[in-house]
Amino acid sequence: MAPAQAPCRSLSGANQLRTLLFVIATWLPVATLHAASLDPVRPFVQQHCHSCHGAETQENDRRFDTLTTDLKTVDTIERWQEVLDVLNRGEMPPEESPQPKADEIKPVIELLTNQLQQAYARQRSTGGVSVTRRLNRFELRNTVRDLLSLNDPELRINNVARLVDNNGNGSVENTSTDPFRAFPQDEQEAGFDNIGNRLVMSDFLLQLMLDAAEESLALATETGPRPDTQSRHFSGHLQKQPRGDLERLSRQRNPSFDEYFRRETIAADALRGGVGTSGRYRITLEVSGHRQRHPWGDVITNDQSQPLKLLLRVFKTRTRDEHIPVQVLEVPGDGRPRSFTVETWIDARWTPQLLWENGPSTREARSDLLVQKLLPDHYRQPPDRKQIPDKKQYDAARGQWTQDMTAIALENYRGPSIRVHGLTLEPLIDQWPPRHHTALYGSGSFNRDNIQPLLLRFAQRAYRRPVSPAEIAPYVQLVRSQLTERPDALPSTIQDLTFKSYQGSWSRLPDWSKLTPEKQGQIADGLVDRRRAGRDEHYGIVFDGQLNIGQNASYEFQMASDDGARLLIDGKTIIEHDGLHGASLRQGATELSKGKHSIRIEYFAFGKPNSLRASWSGPGFRDAPLAKANAANKQPISVDAETAQVIKAMQVGYTAILCSPDFLYLREQSDTLNSYEIASRLSYFLWSSMPDDELFALAKSGKLTEAAVLRDQVDRMLDDPKSAAFTRHFTERWLRLDKLSESPPELNGPFRVYWDRRLEPQIVAQTDAYFADLVQTNGPIGLLIDSDYTFMNESIADVFYGRKDVKGDSLRKVATNDARRGGMLTQPAVMTATANGVDTSPVVRGVWILENILGTPPTPPPPDVEPLSPDLRNAKTIREQLAVHRQQETCNRCHRKIDPLGFPFENFDPIGRWRDRYRTGVIDPKTTMADGREVNDIVAFKQLLLTREQDVTRSLTQKLLTYASGRILEPIDRGEVDRIVAEFETQSGGLRDLIKLVVTSRVFLNK
Repeated sequence: MAPAQAPCRSLSGANQLRTLLFVIATWLPVATLHAASLDPVRPFVQQHCHSCHGAETQENDRRFDTLTTDLKTVDTIERWQEVLDVLNRGEMPPEESPQPKADEIKPVIELLTNQLQQAYARQRSTGGVSVTRRLNRFELRNTVRDLLSLNDPELRINNVARLVDNNGNGSVENTSTDPFRAFPQDEQEAGFDNIGNRLVMSDFLLQLMLDAAEESLALATETGPRPDTQSRHFSGHLQKQPRGDLERLSRQRNPSFDEYFRRETIAADALRGGVGTSGRYRITLEVSGHRQRHPWGDVITNDQSQPLKLLLRVFKTRTRDEHIPVQVLEVPGDGRPRSFTVETWIDARWTPQLLWENGPSTREARSDLLVQKLLPDHYRQPPDRKQIPDKKQYDAARGQWTQDMTAIALENYRGPSIRVHGLTLEPLIDQWPPRHHTALYGSGSFNRDNIQPLLLRFAQRAYRRPVSPAEIAPYVQLVRSQLTERPDALPSTIQDLTFKSYQGSWSRLPDWSKLTPEKQGQIADGLVDRRRAGRDEHYGIVFDGQLNIGQNASYEFQMASDDGARLLIDGKTIIEHDGLHGASLRQGATELSKGKHSIRIEYFAFGKPNSLRASWSGPGFRDAPLAKANAANKQPISVDAETAQVIKAMQVGYTAILCSPDFLYLREQSDTLNSYEIASRLSYFLWSSMPDDELFALAKSGKLTEAAVLRDQVDRMLDDPKSAAFTRHFTERWLRLDKLSESPPELNGPFRVYWDRRLEPQIVAQTDAYFADLVQTNGPIGLLIDSDYTFMNESIADVFYGRKDVKGDSLRKVATNDARRGGMLTQPAVMTATANGVDTSPVVRGVWILENILGTPPTPPPPDVEPLSPDLRNAKTIREQLAVHRQQETCNRCHRKIDPLGFPFENFDPIGRWRDRYRTGVIDPKTTMADGREVNDIVAFKQLLLTREQDVTRSLTQKLLTYASGRILEPIDRGEVDRIVAEFETQSGGLRDLIKLVVTSRVFLNK
């Protein structure tokens, strides 16, 4: 293989993209098939098919009188496979036509089946070739995370970069640190976003990849001093202002612990801004549970058979609800203090947080209601507003009454509670710099001889195959070219720095000369600091000083701000970033001569939060700070100038590798995949990421071509937490849950509970959890259709299932106790994705069943057919409208198959709640299938689908193969699909067994 083009961007030409030209060769062989005659079936076809698919009429654009019976072309095979499929399903001939007898149709089906299987067998190696494909956004993000051993929580599998309006000005900010947050959605085909011929490369994407690579390498680079490893212990009162009345009064009376009487989040105020340093931590909690069993069950309805469940999670500070569950701690309610120790990664801006998962609700723990219902002898009525007309007097009386009721409730409290006695946070740092840094730059002092082995080791993992020294020679030369000049010393900060701050609200930077400063002064450390204003919002601040320039050269400046800012050098605007906006980066450059130059930075903040960061780069240094870093940011650079230059030079080489075709594309050189190609196909199928060390070792040994080894690896990989990439991404693509964001319910409409309870991520997680459970337990395929259980948390149980017995945010396996609700088809995520946010349609849901569950997508309607019949004036319900629509013969041909599959779902509204009525009348879910079978409701419909489990298995097999191979299956693949389904049926296996059959199939193991 020729060496890849090396540089993506050079240090000497900062922010200029070098030309990166490469050609990806793709080909699709044209199949020339051997003959297999179907002449014996021609009389049958002429008698039963030509009236609708002959010379005069060609329904659905199908004509059989001219269809050859020699299976020589892929198109011919595809047409005869369609004939066989409709005969097997009993869909043809139409019920109004004369029907063939069983002994007449049986030999036709047998002959078609036999001849088609022979055609597939003869042509396995000629069709269905995978196109060399680019990694999609999801795969790129996961691969870079694993390649660089990044632990940033923004890169976790189920995280989605979000846009947030931080200050209410209508401008959104992407709050994620995910380096791939700016990548657009990848193009899809059949719902999948990893199809090779859809994943094209462009200059725009290459520029985004360049930026993402540089940002990712910065995350993996540690240039600060070794973090403090001293443990921090918090005891007594972790929170200064608990929200509940009972909690506040208990705090006053008990100085040694915090006691909680309701489901509430608990975090240490001292860690409100985050733990400060990203790393692995050991968290030790000292807690006690009280009165697990209690006499107040009529009011506080927790499950007394369960221990008190305390969820430990890490929470992103300054967000409303962004958190990552770590572990549920089961605290016995016997009053004995216990210690729990958990180790987890915590990012600098995140903090440990506790949530009493199965604690009483806020209403259940309201002190006045507890006294009224459980201590009636102590209860007195609240002050009457009519009897105390003075507002101040009434507020005082009401406040005193609340205090009295709280005191009575606390003194006589006999319900459950949790006490938090202490929290210890211990950093776990076994080496510094950490391994992800030394893997990139080595340990100890840098030697130029290390360049080649470091780049070679990196390229072998990045390219996911053996790499020769010749292949990386251009990258080695690129790095060495960055080290030819001796670096200057790191520049000093701003000299003679002063500030003036102003109070006010602006939408753009004001004319400062017309304003009177509220504060002013000097800044000794020479770093711009917006906090000098002493305000959180509605202020402006101006900084003036001098930059000492060491040599004539071009200098680059960077500034990120929320809201408006401007940077000037010698009175000339270098960066203009005015207006109301979220935190975002701007850059500018200018030529400067040796000597002193004035610098001015202007900034204003409209709302909270607000931020201002600035840095500059020049000969021998890069990203030197001009502004003071926030406490949660990385440590400032503490390495010497020469080390900084080495790090930057290596980053240029690594960036070039990450921009090369061998990293961005899954290269498959031969028709039959070699061990390394199998390792990549397997890892991107089940992890959406690069192979790990064990897969690389097996690839090196050549054992991955053995079926038994592949099956063992499937088990290992599905048991790994990284398999969440498969159970989430495949499930959502297969079931088209990506459509949830296309037509969501109105924010303030009849389905506002969808937004008020933030249901979308929860219902997606429910479907993911259900599918993941089937994978882990090797559950039977029939459980996709129907089951007696599902996964719920409190919100899902309440909104969709009308249940009050499920407490907390964590999903758990729960018996449905409702035959309508088992399986995946009626889960809220599926029902919402198959609606339009306003109403439901049997057509949409029927098509969804055909496409995604049965694998028999309907033919697109002819272009001259109206979406609905023009005259629907007398049709009130959707059933009546569709009945009128089907009166048109061109419409009835397809709708008689589609509509019956959708009607049983009409009892589910646009977000998946059960309903018995439309606004215009009672819902009738009864329907008659195209084959004449009658179905009364969703329960009966699911039972009918179970009689077609083979079709469901075949459809799922096709979806799995499509996702695994990165290509749409073709007719030539049908023989292998049928072989997998037949073998699966003989095994009577489960979902994991089907995945193993997919991985050991010819489609998977061949290009």
